[in-house]
Amino acid sequence: MSIEKKHRYYSKEKYEAAIGTFAVAIVFLFVGILSIVLDFINYSFIGLEHWGKFMLIPAFFIFIGGFTQIYTNMKFKKAIRLALMERGYKGTHKLEDIALEAGIKPRDVLRVLIDLRNKGEVSYRFNSETGEIILGESISYIQAENYVGPPKKLEAPLQSEGKNYCVYCGYKLREGVRFCANCGSEL
Repeated sequence: MSIEKKHRYYSKEKYEAAIGTFAVAIVFLFVGILSIVLDFINYSFIGLEHWGKFMLIPAFFIFIGGFTQIYTNMKFKKAIRLALMERGYKGTHKLEDIALEAGIKPRDVLRVLIDLRNKGEVSYRFNSETGEIILGESISYIQAENYVGPPKKLEAPLQSEGKNYCVYCGYKLREGVRFCANCGSEL
């Protein structure tokens, strides 16, 4: 199966935090309002009173983008909840099966699952031998003492040889496992 056919049923949208979008929108909004105030009190500051009003236009569209992202995140959570509900919130399942059923890329499914687990809406762990999701089983996070978080962008998979913890999330591992029971990363 070609890569295009394999991914054609996945949503092109992404599951992302919208807080950064709103922060940028607030900055644009602040500059726009400040320019109106400076114009009203007839005070000149680097010409802001003239051009700053135009920052209200991108602020509006950035706010729309933030609300669109929130809506997308809600859709993704609803699709994952439905997929888990159909499974009775129990059993062992492949991440790819849940992703295909929900129409969401597997990495976004992982992000949604982590958010749902952190909010206490779903309990699951990963099978440390197969990497499959085991619904209905909880896991208590135990961070390794010598864990240092990975960089934001990874060029290649991180080396996990000789480490007793997951190099991606810091979960303390038992000897000889292939997958992290907390985040599902292959070690």
